[in-house]
Amino acid sequence: MLAAGGVTVSAMPRDLVPGIGPAELVADERVLELHPPPVDARVLTVPPGEEAKTVATAERLWRELRLDRGGTLVAFGGGCTTDVAGFVAATYLRGIDWIAVPTTLVGQVDAAIGGKTAIDLPEGKNLVGAFHWPVRTVIDPALLETLPEEQRREGLAEVVKTGLLAGERLWELPDADLVRRCAVFKTALCLRDPYDDGPRQALNLGHTFAHALEAAAGYETVTHGRAVALGLLAALRLSGRPTDAVEAVLAPQPVKVDRDRAWEALQRDKKSTGGELTLVLLGDEGGFTANVPETDVRRALDELIAD
Repeated sequence: MLAAGGVTVSAMPRDLVPGIGPAELVADERVLELHPPPVDARVLTVPPGEEAKTVATAERLWRELRLDRGGTLVAFGGGCTTDVAGFVAATYLRGIDWIAVPTTLVGQVDAAIGGKTAIDLPEGKNLVGAFHWPVRTVIDPALLETLPEEQRREGLAEVVKTGLLAGERLWELPDADLVRRCAVFKTALCLRDPYDDGPRQALNLGHTFAHALEAAAGYETVTHGRAVALGLLAALRLSGRPTDAVEAVLAPQPVKVDRDRAWEALQRDKKSTGGELTLVLLGDEGGFTANVPETDVRRALDELIAD
């Protein structure tokens, strides 16, 4: 399954970039302080976290790249790095090949798999993006050895989400095993639905609320993992499902953001159509999409926000 999606869970290969074309590396500047570059190539750096996913960063990368249509862009960093690098690869010269080398738990279990690339706008998260599958995604669990505990907890929110969808307690596995199991689960869904038109949408469980909270915080005070943990609470409550796993493993607490700004961002969510709010809920057989009354959604969102 992983091979069919171009995903490898292994130590870093020597022949990372296939073919003989030129390559350039987009890397998180902090990651380069901890790990050697995975390829001998010209390096373009991006800041860590959501600061990388801006129009300004994308424009700088477009202007600094020197690749031709036969070149390959390699992304080396967490989910934000692979998001912006993949988006730049999708749009530079109308699309060039790229390779994802995620270095964080959230990148290895979720963000770097399946070809979703994007940058943020003040009005909402991932509002500008493209589907552009990497020609290769190399997941080396050894890169997680330098990950701070707080960053591991960020990724654990995506692990809990995947476990809820799969009906398995994946978060209890050793890191190498949970990375592989999560990668297999997401790769399988993405291969079935490469453009997010059907079953793949289940992977957005909790994310409608999470993205609204992140946008309301200006992508500064509410991290993605913290927002996803809260979003999972809201989605499970609306689904009439127990929240004990989320509360025990992630222990999310309400955040201080502007309620109206969060609501406005939620209404611009990409999954909603025709003016109706469409959420991913959890049933006995996994995730499913449903239109939910606006009053119920607003109440669920308000419960995530501290006074």
